[in-house]
Amino acid sequence: MSSIGPPTGMRDWLPQDALLRQRLMETISSVYRLYGYLPIDTPAMEDLAVLLGKGGGENEKLLFKILKRGEKLAQAKDDELADYGLRYDLTVPLARFVATHQGKIPKVFRRYHIGPVWRADRPQKGRYREFYQCDIDVVGGATPDYEVEIITATERVLQRLQEEFQLGQYWFRISDKRLLPLLLRGYAVPVQQVHAITLLLDKLDKITLLQFEDELSNLLQKDSKPWLKVKGLTIKSITNVDHNVLLHSTTQYQHYKDLLDKVDDQVVRDEIDSICSNLDAIINSVRAINPRSRIIFHPIMVRGMDYYTGPVYEAVVEGFSSSILGGGRYDELIGQFAGKKIPAVGCSIGFERILSLLQEQELKKASPQSPRVLPRVLLIRDGVDTIHLHQQAEKLREGLRSEGIGVEVYLDDDDVGKQFKYAEAAGITWAIKRFEAATSTITVRYIPTRQDHTLSLQEFKTRLHTESPG
Repeated sequence: MSSIGPPTGMRDWLPQDALLRQRLMETISSVYRLYGYLPIDTPAMEDLAVLLGKGGGENEKLLFKILKRGEKLAQAKDDELADYGLRYDLTVPLARFVATHQGKIPKVFRRYHIGPVWRADRPQKGRYREFYQCDIDVVGGATPDYEVEIITATERVLQRLQEEFQLGQYWFRISDKRLLPLLLRGYAVPVQQVHAITLLLDKLDKITLLQFEDELSNLLQKDSKPWLKVKGLTIKSITNVDHNVLLHSTTQYQHYKDLLDKVDDQVVRDEIDSICSNLDAIINSVRAINPRSRIIFHPIMVRGMDYYTGPVYEAVVEGFSSSILGGGRYDELIGQFAGKKIPAVGCSIGFERILSLLQEQELKKASPQSPRVLPRVLLIRDGVDTIHLHQQAEKLREGLRSEGIGVEVYLDDDDVGKQFKYAEAAGITWAIKRFEAATSTITVRYIPTRQDHTLSLQEFKTRLHTESPG
C-alpha cells in the first residue's frame, strides 16, 4: 500500500504541535485585546470578483479557484468554470467585511482575525500552501498615530513571545511603499527596470551578495553610476552593524544621508525627505512609548501587496531568513468595496514561521492556557495635549495594559460627546476623563449610567473587574 499523506504543501498537526499553535494564538490575541482589538471571522472562500483585481499583486497568481457546482458547472464556458476562490490573505476579506457591515461597526474599527489562508505557492521550509495568519487592523484611522499603535501592540506581542517562548532577538523594520521606487528614480535607474530591481531586492534573504550583483548586472550596466548607487544602498541596509547603529539614532534617515545626497533631482529629493520625516516621527513615537523597541528604518524593504499606499513594515528574527510578520497602510483598498474612501492600516503575523523557529529550538511544549476576559477602557482626549499630560497618559495606559487591562485610545480630534458615543457603540463600559499623577486619582465615566466618578487608581482597577460603579 502506498503511503498516504496530506496534500502537497499542507500538513497534519500532531497534538503537541496543535497545542503550541493554540497557545501562540492565545498569547497574541490576549495582547491585541489590551489595545481594544476584537476578533472577527469570515468564510474560507470569497467570490472571485472580491479576490481578483483588488490589489493582491503577485498573490492573485497563487489563487486556489473553486469550480462551479452541478448544473452551473455543466453549462459553464471553459473560461468561466470557477466562481469562488480560497482567500489568500485576511486583508481583502476584511475590505469586503467592512463594506458588508457598514452601519454596524464603529467609525474607527479595530479588529484582529486569526485563520487559515491558502496560496498555490512552491512549498519550502517554513512556507506552506495552507497556513495560519493573525491580522490586526484599524479601519477608519487616518493619522500616523494608528501606525504607532499597531507597531507598539505588535512589538509587545514579540516581546511576550521572547519571554514566554524564548523567541530569538528580532528587528522591526519600517519603510514606505513609495520610498524605494523614488530612490531608484533619483539614482537615474531606467523606469522599465525599477520593478525588476525591487523584485531583486525582495530576494536578498534568499541569495548571496555575489548572486545579487550578478543579477543586478543583468538589469544595469555593471559599475555604472546607477549600479553603484543601488549596490551602496543595499550593502548599507543589510549590514547588522548598521542595524545596531540605527537603534541609537534619533534621526533615522540621516544615517543614510550620504546615499540620499546622491539623488540629484530636487523634486524627487523633496518627496523622499517628506516621507522620511514622517517615518522618523513614527519611529520616535514608538520608542517614546516603548524604550525596548527594536524598530529601525530599512529603506530597501519591499512588501508584495499592491494595495499598500504608505508606511510598510516587517519583522525578522536573527538566524531566520524570512520575515515573521508584515504590514502597512492601505488607504484605497476598502473604499473599492465600500464606495467611499476609508483609510486603514494593519499588520499580519505568520504562525508557521514562528512555529518553525520554536521547533528548531526544541522547546519543551507547554499546555495551553485559556485567555482571560479583559475589562476594556477608553482613554478620552479632551483637547489639552501638552507634552506633560501626553506623557502622563502614555504612562497610565501602558501601566494598565501591563496589568492585563485593555485600554483603547481615541486618536481623532472629536469632541468628548462623540468619544462617549464611540465607547457606547464599541461596547466599552468605562471611559477615563482625567488622571492626576500627583495624587494617583482618576476621573472616569461609567458609560451605562453616564455617571462620573473620582477615585484612586487602585480603587478604579478593582471596580473594573466588577463592571459596576457601586
